[in-house]
Amino acid sequence: MISSSGYQFQKHAQGVALITILLVVVIATVLGVSMTTDQHFAINRARTFFDQSIVRQYALGGEELARQILHKDFIDSPETDHQAENWAAVDMRFEFEQGEIELLIEDLQGRINLNTLLLEGENRRVTKDRVTALFAEQGLDAAYVDRVLDWIDQDNGVSSLGAEDYEYLGLERPYRAANQMMLDISELRLILEMDAETFGKIAPYVAVIPDSRTSVNVNTAAPAVLQAIAPGLSLAGAETIVAGREANGPYNSADEFAADSSLTKEVAQGITLGGLSVQSSFFQVSVRARFQDRFGYLTSIIQRDQTDGTMRVIYRDQGKKIKPFIAAEDQNEAVNG
Repeated sequence: MISSSGYQFQKHAQGVALITILLVVVIATVLGVSMTTDQHFAINRARTFFDQSIVRQYALGGEELARQILHKDFIDSPETDHQAENWAAVDMRFEFEQGEIELLIEDLQGRINLNTLLLEGENRRVTKDRVTALFAEQGLDAAYVDRVLDWIDQDNGVSSLGAEDYEYLGLERPYRAANQMMLDISELRLILEMDAETFGKIAPYVAVIPDSRTSVNVNTAAPAVLQAIAPGLSLAGAETIVAGREANGPYNSADEFAADSSLTKEVAQGITLGGLSVQSSFFQVSVRARFQDRFGYLTSIIQRDQTDGTMRVIYRDQGKKIKPFIAAEDQNEAVNG
């Protein structure tokens, strides 16, 4: 017969055992939920990484497609490059199962290459005159031209309106001038007093090609660039030239451009043919890739050899969105609410 104290002890032991079992169940449940959650997160991370890898590969595939388009253009018409060619289309979109690729190919030689300011002698003077004219057309101070020159030249001598290390080291967040060619257009934002508004005005018309010997392609140059290379040409006159290119076909030489009947005699005589061409070697390829609901972007600069059409990628940026793609996204968001 169990005594009263023994009974109480047995009952207490049973209670402890029950609590222990419940505690084990709770711990097992918490561990199970934690493991399931971690596994779920791991699967999502793996899926995200996998999908993003696919998007990157699609973007690189878009770059390769652009290279093939540019190579075919060279095979078909190596003498000239102009806006009516297939590579210059603004609606290149390729759809496939669960995704699509959008391409935009731009001729960087339709802009003025700021790195050509490193040329010497007469070539530098001509380039500086063109850059100065371009900045003036956009309502910008000529001091920016000297500051760009001082930023990329290799000495510490200050141009008349320029800035070198002394001015930059005196800023609240000091830094030094690059003293080498610009590598990306965004580098302009480091120029003394170059704010976002000023940058936005000039960026569409300039490039930073890593070759100081490049020329401006008169077949792809925008009206503002045509004004810069043809002193005295009005904006209306430049727009007439662009319309004529579209209607009558491209120029076959820089001389043909200077002899355009829409140019006045004074403007034609003021054009310096040096640094002008009708061919291009440097193109910017912008890719917007989509796989399911994931997007990827790639901006590449491709150099095409003018002798055999071979190409090499000299620059890649996987984080840059260009304005046409941003505008398209904003429009889609507005439509979808």
